[in-house]
Amino acid sequence: RGGDLAVAAGRARRGHGAGSGLSVWLDGPAPARRVPLEGDATADVAIVGGGIAGLSVAYALARAGARPIVLERDALGGAASGRNGGFILAGVAESFSAACRRFGLRTAERVWDVTVRNRELIRDAVRRHGIECDLAWNGSVQLAGDDDEWRDIRASAEALEARGVGVALDGPGRCAVYEEDGEMHPVRFVRGLADAAERLGARIHEGTAVRRIRADGAVTDHGTVSAGAVVSCTNAYTDHLIAGARIAPVRGQMLATAPVAERIFPRPVYAHRGYRYWRQTRDGRILVGGWRNTAVDVEVGEVALPTPRIQQKLDGFLVEQGVRAEVTHRWAGIMGFSHDGLPYIGRRSSGVYLLAGFTGHGNAFAMAGGEMVATLIRTGSHPDADLFDPERP
Repeated sequence: RGGDLAVAAGRARRGHGAGSGLSVWLDGPAPARRVPLEGDATADVAIVGGGIAGLSVAYALARAGARPIVLERDALGGAASGRNGGFILAGVAESFSAACRRFGLRTAERVWDVTVRNRELIRDAVRRHGIECDLAWNGSVQLAGDDDEWRDIRASAEALEARGVGVALDGPGRCAVYEEDGEMHPVRFVRGLADAAERLGARIHEGTAVRRIRADGAVTDHGTVSAGAVVSCTNAYTDHLIAGARIAPVRGQMLATAPVAERIFPRPVYAHRGYRYWRQTRDGRILVGGWRNTAVDVEVGEVALPTPRIQQKLDGFLVEQGVRAEVTHRWAGIMGFSHDGLPYIGRRSSGVYLLAGFTGHGNAFAMAGGEMVATLIRTGSHPDADLFDPERP
């Protein structure tokens, strides 16, 4: 483990192109940084974290007429929100059948419906505000890695089709095609959502590290924010502010190639129980991620650097697929895993609200979660709040 991390850190320091750890989404022109918070401030709601979760809360609150403030320690979308594959899938990380076994049929159905609502909210925000994020609804493929998974995929597709979900089984390919899933450039979406939230009345400060939070405010290095409510949206880093939040930091790694003229993958692929995934971007780049189950002893913690051990697996996939394009980017991101696979959305007994623990599926839950938190703050209730209680057993 130490050897892998040392090699990766050395490559990152030397800045050797694809080994530098910069995601393909974050590599390019960026808007001017929003100014850090200087001095004390007041707001209706203080939101800690400027990724897709925090900005979803800010957007939902601002649309309802509130005046939230977002405090981001670095740059918007710079953590997991800017280091994922840009998939927009329905459901949880595991298959629908597995979710039924774990949570029961009714809970699995309700959770699925929340992620469908999430897709609707993404679609609406992009349309309403003209967010240019390469959003496409080409569907997704769920691909079996073994016989047991293929049985699960078939059972899931049959159950969901009976509920009206657009899904088709491909027996020879041992996969299911979900017609309503999507993909996007996640950083452009986050930045566009931030712009929209600001136009609606939100304030956003980058370069503002929050050191302590309580139910009525947040303390930063250069000022204190007093607020009617506080929302923690720092996902894998939640334990830095909320002890006992039960969120484990888990590393995910990816690579991206130079653009390929041929359209090899028409839609995102989610394979081997989600441990492997790939897609092709609008400009032709091949993105490959996952394989962390081959190094479970290493792929934990908060070190967001790619390692040779996993990157070699990703390279091997390109070879298997006959992709000869140059690898231009290699990177890692830190995901926040909850104790049971469902995110934490709601108010803790301390009075602080939490939106985190997405277990690798932040794009599937964050917008709906932001709407849910905003509703809880404004009205005190939400019909799906029981599903995601941050202090559930």
